[in-house]
Amino acid sequence: MLLRPADASGDILPALSSGALLRGAPAVARLVKYRLELLAGEWWENPEWGNAAVDMLRESRFTEADRQALASYIATYIRETPGVLDVDDVTFSVENGRQFAYQCTVVTNDGYAEIDFSL
Repeated sequence: MLLRPADASGDILPALSSGALLRGAPAVARLVKYRLELLAGEWWENPEWGNAAVDMLRESRFTEADRQALASYIATYIRETPGVLDVDDVTFSVENGRQFAYQCTVVTNDGYAEIDFSL
């Protein structure tokens, strides 16, 4: 897998040579991050695509069972990303009573990559 590099704000940068492209586990990690950041309904061409985690939070009061269900949903969503073989070492927490923080390691054909995601 080859992906164009991105800056700190997520804007895709031009690749002037093939050496500037992301490959292997870093490319898969970037694709996972792009997919997590695309919320359900945000892409006009395919509104059913995207991460539905925010919609899950809107449906009910956020209990301990909801935390587990949300973490399970995110892991399943990540596994659907091309290049991801498995998701390991999942940890999640609620920070400041409001922010859901999720961390995991994705297993790819080319190694491992760490993923951090917050809602």
